[in-house]
Amino acid sequence: MSVPAVSDPAPQSPGTPQKTIDELLTQWADLTNAAIAATGVTDGWFRGPIQNGRPWDPAAEEVSLPPCGTVGSKTAHQVDNMVTHDAFEYDPHPIADKLTAYWESEGFTVLRTVDSKLSSGWMDIAIRATRSDGVFYGLTATSDLVAIDVSSECSTHPSIDTWAREKTLRRLREPKPTPAARADDTADVADDRFWATELTRGSTG
Repeated sequence: MSVPAVSDPAPQSPGTPQKTIDELLTQWADLTNAAIAATGVTDGWFRGPIQNGRPWDPAAEEVSLPPCGTVGSKTAHQVDNMVTHDAFEYDPHPIADKLTAYWESEGFTVLRTVDSKLSSGWMDIAIRATRSDGVFYGLTATSDLVAIDVSSECSTHPSIDTWAREKTLRRLREPKPTPAARADDTADVADDRFWATELTRGSTG
């Protein structure tokens, strides 16, 4: 059965006190580890796209900082990235049902947005789990892959901008990657371009 996809949930405006970048990174790592544990399979996970072959390691802090709402004139961000794993079995329904039950037990509102099956038998399921504080889980489970996207709460704490600037400056000072590495780091490069633009605006504004 095919379920119509719906738009992303409305971003949550952060409350007070605001979490620091360290607190957001810790929350994101804990949420990710909790979801991995809930699958019952704790080995063989990768951070980011599975084809990049980077084992799950929250200490690497390979995350993006998408905007998620505003408080006054300050833009709020949240820590986000996904973990991936080869499919546990050809039918993705068991893992989707398992994570749905887990997230509902944790107080999330869970919605299945995709449930399809091709004539070849290949299946695709997508669900999302949202919480009132802005924390978000997204699951894409197919006959080939399990991918879990995790977003922390939103925050406008100044430590987020400081961390992002330092991360961008470190990457800009690094030697240029090989063509193969560039393909692996597309998301990181896009994130760096965003923050490089923000740095330029800050220095001219």
